[in-house]
Amino acid sequence: MDAILDTFSFALSVTAPIFLTLLVGYGLARVNLLSESFVDDASKLVFLVTLPALLFFNIFGSNAHLGDEWPLLLAGLIGTILTVPLAWLVARPLEHGDRSAFIQGAFRGNLGIIGLAWAANAYGASGLAQAALLMAVITIFYNIAAVALFAVYSQKAQFSWNKLAKDILRNPLIVAIVLALVSKAVGLRLPQVIVQTGEYLASVTLPLALLCIGASLDLSMLRRSSFGAFAASAFKLLVVPVVLVAVGLLFGLGDQSLAILFLLAAAPTASASFIMARALGGNSQLAANIIAISTLFSIITASLGLALLKVYLP
Repeated sequence: MDAILDTFSFALSVTAPIFLTLLVGYGLARVNLLSESFVDDASKLVFLVTLPALLFFNIFGSNAHLGDEWPLLLAGLIGTILTVPLAWLVARPLEHGDRSAFIQGAFRGNLGIIGLAWAANAYGASGLAQAALLMAVITIFYNIAAVALFAVYSQKAQFSWNKLAKDILRNPLIVAIVLALVSKAVGLRLPQVIVQTGEYLASVTLPLALLCIGASLDLSMLRRSSFGAFAASAFKLLVVPVVLVAVGLLFGLGDQSLAILFLLAAAPTASASFIMARALGGNSQLAANIIAISTLFSIITASLGLALLKVYLP
């Protein structure tokens, strides 16, 4: 019994602080201590400056090497690719215009903030470095799959490989990870003052980003959510982690790598799915509902899933 309690205590220690920080952000926004303009500016700051700094300096200063992590990266990529046709099959009964938002909401996770935060809480700097590398690989696929989906299901969207390549190459998160890997490979030595400044910037990333996500949540959407929103959320929180963990087991991943794979797979739907749905003519209301539902229930599914991994795969 003590072992089981310790296992669930560990799982909650990973997920609960993240969820409570989201609730703090939600509460501060409701009492007007976090304005919409502040959240917009802070979100841009995180995406363009502090999160790239977090990724760069964490990978640069860690023992993680791309060549050592290929089983994790390949398992994550293959597992993610497999979830897309599964989500497409589940979306078949929906109206044609709703399918793109449903499918993207069902497979596209919030890796950059919640996934990284869970990984850091569970395994510290080494887990964060592994999660960052995995995030880079999966994010590239996310962008390709999402644009292709809206090109198929929306008349407003026009697919362009050239634009997609530019978007990926200009993504500050991917750029930061690539620069960190190249810097490690060539043996670059940075002055301590630069490293310390980068670490200062990095340290504000996750708390600020989580507060912004919480402030952006609209839980009133839960009352207006359709069956499709709940179905997509269930797919994201239950089916996607099972598929990726199964692939990870086939690749023989170690305990920490498998847990990192699960935590990123179990992350709720990314806010980017709403932005892309609105920009490319998808059902943005459905996308927003999926984000709200999956974020709310991810604390339960991620905690239980991590506890089960600890029990059955010690």
